[in-house]
Amino acid sequence: MANFSSEGMALPDSEWRDYVRRGCERGVQSRIIESWQRCGRRGLNPYEQNIPLPAESSQFNKRIAENLEIVELYQFYIRRFSGLLEQLGACSMVCDNDGYILSRAGYGKVLHFFDNFSLSEGSTCCEKVIGTNAPSLALIVREPVVVTADEHYTKTYHPAFCAASPILDENRNLLGCVDITKFFDPNISEELRKHLLNLAISLADMIRNEVFLGRLTKTSPSYRSMWGAAPRDPRESPIGDMPSGILRPCFSRIVGSAPPLAKAVHTAKAFGCKEGNILIVGETGTGKELFAQGIHDEGQRANGPFVTVNCAAIPLELAESELFGYERGAFTGARTEGHPGKFEMANQGSIFLDEINSMPLPIQAKILRVVETKRITRINGKREIPIDVRIIAASNRVLADEVAAGTFRKDLFYRLNVLPLRVPALREMREDIPALLDAFFQACAEEHGVCRKRISAEALQHLVAYDWPGNVRELKNCAEYICFTVETDEVAEHDLPPEILARRINPPEPPVAPEEPKNLGALERMFLIETMRRFHGNAVEAAKTLGISRSTLYRKLKKYGITS
Repeated sequence: MANFSSEGMALPDSEWRDYVRRGCERGVQSRIIESWQRCGRRGLNPYEQNIPLPAESSQFNKRIAENLEIVELYQFYIRRFSGLLEQLGACSMVCDNDGYILSRAGYGKVLHFFDNFSLSEGSTCCEKVIGTNAPSLALIVREPVVVTADEHYTKTYHPAFCAASPILDENRNLLGCVDITKFFDPNISEELRKHLLNLAISLADMIRNEVFLGRLTKTSPSYRSMWGAAPRDPRESPIGDMPSGILRPCFSRIVGSAPPLAKAVHTAKAFGCKEGNILIVGETGTGKELFAQGIHDEGQRANGPFVTVNCAAIPLELAESELFGYERGAFTGARTEGHPGKFEMANQGSIFLDEINSMPLPIQAKILRVVETKRITRINGKREIPIDVRIIAASNRVLADEVAAGTFRKDLFYRLNVLPLRVPALREMREDIPALLDAFFQACAEEHGVCRKRISAEALQHLVAYDWPGNVRELKNCAEYICFTVETDEVAEHDLPPEILARRINPPEPPVAPEEPKNLGALERMFLIETMRRFHGNAVEAAKTLGISRSTLYRKLKKYGITS
């Protein structure tokens, strides 16, 4: 389907570079700059409208048929928020994995604005047609994204704030994305931006879990006994059930051999064979979910479901229904047959509660009850449902500090922290950066058809010296930036992102050698100081260790001017 129109010519090279330079100067995110650069290479002019051509009905019908499950789930869930979208003057849409709009909902004025630029059901919002936008970028980076105002490459869409989240299946295959868009409000608050992004993430997660549950009831060994088939021995390898070409995200995918990482992997593998609840602590971007999946795959529950919950992305008003489910009539818009929560979906398997520190205290209390009783009660439900679930929780903050601050329940902390696991930050394993880069370069080359890069010694020195506040996720984004922007096979120092080049590399200072004692008295003084420090100023213990009387010790301390 030829679904794009080139109304104008691309910008002259000097103007385009100036356009990108101005974006860099005002701090536009690196992945948006990368998108602009891709748009420029494709010949898009940001000052033209860059609108898609009307969709062909036959092609649209085919896409709907291929994605009917996603469309129906989206239409069901978005009905809950129709009033909110109208109140905010916003709209929403769901796209397939190619960026074609399958369904829309929301405020009439915004939908009319969309119609003026052919952004209706069946047309595309992919990057190569309309330029940088949230749905297309979410599909490319496979992460939730926000694109606002003049971060859109095409000037036509500068009045928009867009938040989008990809829909990924249980094997992280791309199914599509959900977008929330608000127009005509240059002063949109940071709080509202956060809530709209969280809404997009929640919608995508709800659709993902419904799709997963539908597949699970048909294929999972933990459900087969209901249909007369004996469940498989949990000691058998689960790999045989996976479709060809799909690797389970287990420990074999973790690249690196630095001691902190090797220790974390060893500990995680040991935890896989145990049944206690696990608390994974690590900074954002360190790969906590990969460890959680590996623990699940190593254990006796490998044949059961692995359900992921992004606690930070669930709005407060939806948290209880998402986690524990609801019965018919629980609230307006509820399904007539009710709906299982994620704890129910994880029965006979594992549930991964990511960023559990983001859960409000009332929901923490309900999670605590589930941990203690192994039972859940749906909203509006009359009975308790027994569940057999292993809980793997994760936090990007030290939960003990959150307990001290009163933002996390102490009793829940102790219930979850049975088997603690710390995932190291990337700056703690700098020796693994070359291997990680090489793995990311290979993956990017295979996925996008670009040449595989190799890093020069000077560029690698900068990358190793950088602190990587976003950890492995930031390194992966950097590798993709390099793959998309560097034309040559070798990556030079000047090819690196500006924030990495901004860090000066100072040669390490040679260690200062301790001053040699000038005489026996100086040596005795140093020995006394160290002994007193060792016993925290306790003269009785120090004298006993030195084999001298307390009075002799005091005399020597006074002689050398040492205060206890």
